[in-house]
Amino acid sequence: MNNTFYFLRHGETKIDKNTPVSKWILSEAGKIQAERVAKEGIFDDVDLIFSSTEAKAYKTVLLTAEKLGKKIIKLEAICEINRDNGGFLEMEEYKKTIEQCLKNPDKSFNSWETANHALERFSKQISELDKECSNKKILVAGHGFTINMYFAKLLGVLDKAYERLGRNDFVDWGIVRNQAVVKDIAK
Repeated sequence: MNNTFYFLRHGETKIDKNTPVSKWILSEAGKIQAERVAKEGIFDDVDLIFSSTEAKAYKTVLLTAEKLGKKIIKLEAICEINRDNGGFLEMEEYKKTIEQCLKNPDKSFNSWETANHALERFSKQISELDKECSNKKILVAGHGFTINMYFAKLLGVLDKAYERLGRNDFVDWGIVRNQAVVKDIAK
């Protein structure tokens, strides 16, 4: 307990219509963003580093972990909302589906995992990490949808999750301590 969590949204992704979303990798810009995060040293004092099992999140913190000589622990529960069953969506359809998911969190759209299910598994994992650790600084590399929902839940504004998601970008980060938002990920 009394841990400080740093939540980092992964770098820009390389969109590939022929690959499931969970398998997307960082774009060239995303790789540069990951390098900048490591170079800036924002997370140089973290004790532990966790990442979603998705390559885009893992690669975003890899250089930071190498710089610090830390191991990255991958956790399935902090992955993005599962969208693989729905196939590729063009940007406008994607935005519409995200909005539907966040405004109707108990329903599945385009065969995606429900927003509430994604939030529940993410929140449960963070709670477990908080119980297992004491007075640690913990970096969590994850995804825009799940991190934003988690912050909205802590702030009591889940009904504003869609608007909040639009107010942050790749490699934005926020801080949570004692289940309270110290630095919001949404601008």
